[in-house]
Amino acid sequence: MALPSTRGIAGPGSRVSMAWNGEAGNYILTIPGWAVAQALETRRGKSSTAPGRFNPVLDEQDPLVGAWIELVRGFDEFLASPVSRRSPLGVRHFEQLLIDGLLDAQRHSRSSTPTDSGSAVLPPAVRRAKAFCEEHVHEAVSVADIALAARTSLPSLRQGFRAHLNTTPLAYLRRLRLDHAHRDLLAIADGRAQGTVTDVACRWGFTHLGRFSAAYRKFFGQPPSETLRRSRRAT
Repeated sequence: MALPSTRGIAGPGSRVSMAWNGEAGNYILTIPGWAVAQALETRRGKSSTAPGRFNPVLDEQDPLVGAWIELVRGFDEFLASPVSRRSPLGVRHFEQLLIDGLLDAQRHSRSSTPTDSGSAVLPPAVRRAKAFCEEHVHEAVSVADIALAARTSLPSLRQGFRAHLNTTPLAYLRRLRLDHAHRDLLAIADGRAQGTVTDVACRWGFTHLGRFSAAYRKFFGQPPSETLRRSRRAT
């Protein structure tokens, strides 16, 4: 199918064929499907295993879409700056902004879902707990620390995470740390940073390498050593 635009989205299960002349420049932004599904899960307050399907055409005449495309350009400039190398947390926040912005700007198969209205559907205590985990992901925190920051009891905190995020507070924190480890390994593979799997695991609180590798493989479909060998060469 020919699209009436030079900008488009190819989601999970889509097949894309392109023809370019020798002078064409091609910019591709890859967003993992699990990251979009996770953002939808946070918005809807229940488990979501698939990111849904997006309208394949990015219409720059739409103010929301145009603003999102400008955000992508800004992200590209940010990654090339020294700040991104010094602030992995800043990179993560920018990445999340891109995902949430895409969900709000571009029509998708779950756009009309009544409960898909952002993190406001979450109880205040759960929102506070999530924010605390994201801000202190690099620190050694306990579930008691999270409950204190959320200003709620441990049982209420656990019940809130089970009911609205389908996980536990510590499992949520562990997933955040795995996300950071994944980004660090990609940065090393791309030549933007230096280090080893052990360095990255220890940086994000994983002291048992075997358990780290098993958890990483579960979420990313490959062992951390394979991510580290990832080539930056365009395919």
